[in-house]
Amino acid sequence: MIGILTGLLSGFLWGVNNLLISLGYTHIPFASMNREDSLLWFFGIPLACVALTDSAAAISLLLLNIGRGLFSRIRKSFCTRAGVIICFAALLGGPIGQSSYVMGIALAGPASALLLSSLYPIVGCLLASFWLKQPITKRMWIGICLSVVGGILVGYSPGQSLSDTFYMGVIFSLLAALCWGSESVVAVYGMQHILPDIAITIRECVSAITLWVAILPFVRGYTAIPSVCSEKEALLFFLFAGIAAGISYLLWYRANNTIGCAKGMATNITYIIWGCLLTYIWGDSSEITVSMLIGCTCVIIGVLLVTVNPSELILSLIHISEPTRRVVI
Repeated sequence: MIGILTGLLSGFLWGVNNLLISLGYTHIPFASMNREDSLLWFFGIPLACVALTDSAAAISLLLLNIGRGLFSRIRKSFCTRAGVIICFAALLGGPIGQSSYVMGIALAGPASALLLSSLYPIVGCLLASFWLKQPITKRMWIGICLSVVGGILVGYSPGQSLSDTFYMGVIFSLLAALCWGSESVVAVYGMQHILPDIAITIRECVSAITLWVAILPFVRGYTAIPSVCSEKEALLFFLFAGIAAGISYLLWYRANNTIGCAKGMATNITYIIWGCLLTYIWGDSSEITVSMLIGCTCVIIGVLLVTVNPSELILSLIHISEPTRRVVI
């Protein structure tokens, strides 16, 4: 039960992260940037924001674990086999996965990128079943597929015109789903010999450093940093988004390690529901469509199917409702 609650809380915080990033994006001084520089506009600015949030997540997790006296264990873990595996998971989920997602948004549009990248739980469950030998029942598969369908309905946008780069964006969005699904399985494999708290700290540090060193220079991301940091509101939103993301990833890694990848990803995908709700309350979007309501309902039912065994739940309810019998001697 604790593992399920941990996964649900990770989904909530990821929804908070998405809201804060969208709010921060609205405060970026786009007018001061060159609109004719397509590389900067479509890739440099979004990935610069990702680098800022990942850096905030890495620093917050480092400070947390330094306060807990785990810094020496983190440093030593980099040189172990488990640490190398976690670094590989970090590259999959962070620079490769996130960059692919951003490119999917730029080339195919936000709605299509969200729809296709939300397939990551199916990828993760397939890999967990074959590689980690984690049992996934038919009921759980139905729940996972239902959650994915719910995510697709939430992001469904009818009447979208296809651009010349649409199919290339589809490829990058599917690559993001592949990377994110693979990351959870590789990370769980590495956490057999390393604590989740240490693993996620390594993950965020490697992701942030790789983005700054190997990604931003090639997409003119450094050009966007001064403009983003010049706006206090934008910078604060991205920093708090990073802290929320760091805690969310910490809880997600703990949930995957405790209850398995299937249940961990099923509970984490509830960020779709929280994202819609939080955006409706604090964001710019004031409309909740029928497809969004149906999609959120599908996600809820899917999560319940994955995490709760109906027969066990009914038996427990019957047991609770039975009157206590006193034995009179």
